[in-house]
Amino acid sequence: TRYGEYLIRTPLKELIKQLDPDLFWQIHRATIVRVDAIERVKRDFTGKMYVHLSTGDVKLAVSRNAQGLFKQM
Repeated sequence: TRYGEYLIRTPLKELIKQLDPDLFWQIHRATIVRVDAIERVKRDFTGKMYVHLSTGDVKLAVSRNAQGLFKQM
C-alpha cells in the first residue's frame, strides 16, 4: 500500500475471489493492483509490460496472461 506492506495469510487465489474485478486486477501470479492506482502501462524494448503506479515510483511486471486486461485502457 501507499503506507507500507501488510501480511495477509489468505492465499491470493482466495483473496482475488473476494475483491471486485472492476476495481482490482491480478497482473501477475503474486501481484494484485487497484485499477485506479495505475498511472500508466509501458512495454520495454523486449516487449515485457510494466504497470507504473500513481502512488510513487513503483513499477510492477505484468504476466503474459494478464496483458489482455490492458487492451481496454
